[in-house]
Amino acid sequence: MITPRKRRKVSVACQRCRERKLGCDADRPCQLCARAGVECVPRNVGRIDALTPAGRVSDYHRNDQASQLGSDDTVIVPESNIINLSTMMFVETGSNQYLKHDTSALPGGAKPMGPNHPISGSWRDLVRVELPSDDVLDVIVKRFFLSVDWFMMVFHEESFKRRYEEFLHQQSTYHDSDFLWICMLVIALGAHYLTLSPSSNQNTVNYRKLSKDLLAKIEIRFLQIISSSTLETVQICILLGSFLLFNGRPNAGLGISGSGVKIAQVMGLHRERLWKELSPAKREERRRTWWALEVFDKYAAIAFGRPCIIDDSDCDVGMVSDIQSGQQISGKNSLLVYHQWKFQLYRIMGLFLGRRRQQKQVETVYTIHQQLLQWRKDLPECLQLQSYDQNSEQISILQMQALNLQLTYDNLQIILHRTAAFQYNDKECKFTSSSTGNSPSLQQLFDSAMDISELYKYSSTLHASRRTHADMHIGITLFTAGVVLCAICLSHPMTTMVSRAKTGVMHIIRMCRNASSSNQHLVSTQSLSILDSLVTVVLRLETDMITGRTNYPTLWLWADNLNYDSFNEIHDQES
Repeated sequence: MITPRKRRKVSVACQRCRERKLGCDADRPCQLCARAGVECVPRNVGRIDALTPAGRVSDYHRNDQASQLGSDDTVIVPESNIINLSTMMFVETGSNQYLKHDTSALPGGAKPMGPNHPISGSWRDLVRVELPSDDVLDVIVKRFFLSVDWFMMVFHEESFKRRYEEFLHQQSTYHDSDFLWICMLVIALGAHYLTLSPSSNQNTVNYRKLSKDLLAKIEIRFLQIISSSTLETVQICILLGSFLLFNGRPNAGLGISGSGVKIAQVMGLHRERLWKELSPAKREERRRTWWALEVFDKYAAIAFGRPCIIDDSDCDVGMVSDIQSGQQISGKNSLLVYHQWKFQLYRIMGLFLGRRRQQKQVETVYTIHQQLLQWRKDLPECLQLQSYDQNSEQISILQMQALNLQLTYDNLQIILHRTAAFQYNDKECKFTSSSTGNSPSLQQLFDSAMDISELYKYSSTLHASRRTHADMHIGITLFTAGVVLCAICLSHPMTTMVSRAKTGVMHIIRMCRNASSSNQHLVSTQSLSILDSLVTVVLRLETDMITGRTNYPTLWLWADNLNYDSFNEIHDQES
């Protein structure tokens, strides 16, 4: 039996760790306070400072840290590199020599600040793609904000458009202009979604070719782009990675997402207190970029069934707000409210998606579930899908946001309760239903999947959303719900719940079939093929049970786990 480890008292312990006799560390906030989500209050160590000679203060802290290394406390790598240490040495000695050094080849380094050297010709010559007129480019950029920004916000729109106008009319460009390539990516995505718009004029501009050509150029230059740690680089990783993830190249999208996270961490984007003096608009753009990256990381973790990279307890970034003309607007911007509530929703799931081992998994699921229920209870009416007319033909962006937020909520409930309701046996390579204690998870799993299947009632809103950046999110969520309902059918055959589940699967398959008629919806096409096969398996099982050809031990295993004596008792319980 492993005895509880003893923690030594440290003189630099914060107030909370000292009161609770926890193993603290020298950094502020300390690791334990950061994980607990509470303020880390340093203790008054004036007495120690008074007794310690000024020249020996650093020796005191160094000896104290050395004593910690000999204890059983967990040692974590500090968030600084050797470049930071050398810079601090220059600063403390009053020397400015560090400003002259090029450290770009060293981890965490950068090129010295200096003037950019313009190249001959305009920025159009550097892109080397035939671009339409400025008026057409304006239409394309507008389409980007209508099709992408409402769903995945990385820009402060007012600042971006002002900077874009200046960029559009400048006479020269620069070799290392990251803004050039973020503009080209915006144009590429805007052109892509214009091809899906029923009102686009394909006779004037070949938007599909323009989009493919620009995306190809950006992919070729991607390694050069990510060689610099800039905000534009992170934005490119978010937009390009999500586009590839949403358009048939999920592995490439996942890799680019990971690159964006690491670059953001290198530049300190996850710690707002590390940011230098910024205008309100620039600070807001950084916040939007970080939150979009955090959600993208969690979304990819859900889609691939792997841990997310970002640790919420390690992040300190304020919530996004409405900044116009450099001033914060007190009134609520409806389009921004969607992102605020979406960010809160994913932050609730952070503990679960981080894959930290929980000693009491059921209690953890219950706690997160209660937080999700409270989130839904507090949701503003403008973001509640049921507040909109199902038969409305004039679809607003706010209505699409409400639909996608409903999808996100139900999908996260499924992800949360799926493991509790169904457990995978590695040795036997099969899923089995869990014990009685987790039966509420099965019910929540069923309810969330059925809620998703009911979205066929909002067909106009659904179709409008599928012509935007939200398309793959809708497709993969429908697929997830369909698979879950089929799993319930296979583990609880011939029950009242299964009768409803099959109706839900029918609606989901029809929604996927309607979307798969377009060449753009590859996710729906592949999902439809799998769901069709699963329905065949479900119907074959029911046929064999009705005709008495085969006994299925999985049913009786499920009954035994729930302490039911017979199939009739199962049916009576659900009736």
